Amino acid sequence: MSCEYWWSKADENAAPPREAKRPDLSDSRVVMEGIECLLKMKGNKHPAKFRGAISLEVSQIFTNTTADVAALYYISYLFHEKWDHADAVALRGPDGDFNTPEIIAEAYSSYEKWFEEVKEIGLPKAREMKVDPLKHSQIRWY
Repeated sequence: MSCEYWWSKADENAAPPREAKRPDLSDSRVVMEGIECLLKMKGNKHPAKFRGAISLEVSQIFTNTTADVAALYYISYLFHEKWDHADAVALRGPDGDFNTPEIIAEAYSSYEKWFEEVKEIGLPKAREMKVDPLKHSQIRWY
């Protein structure tokens, strides 16, 4: 599967390939390929394909979510196999700010380290161990 398919999941400006089939998310190799592609979206400041609150209990408004943040959210969805793994598509720093360039950079650094660990131990084992993609940072999902 091409990266264009995965990028189209997070980037409002990206279109999926014409013959794109739905990937088999039960296949660990497919999920790992998707994560690898989505990590390449680091620095992509196009508008996100999805944004804002995920939980109906969140009333805060989140504006200007970028594709690189949506890519990290989608990676967590692929890993946790749960769309609502967070209450919003917003990365919160230790000072309470959201989605600043510094927060996004730190989150990507943590996800990249996490992905190396997942590749080493394997996706099923990482899921079983509940390895947190943000464990190498002070960043959390909202």
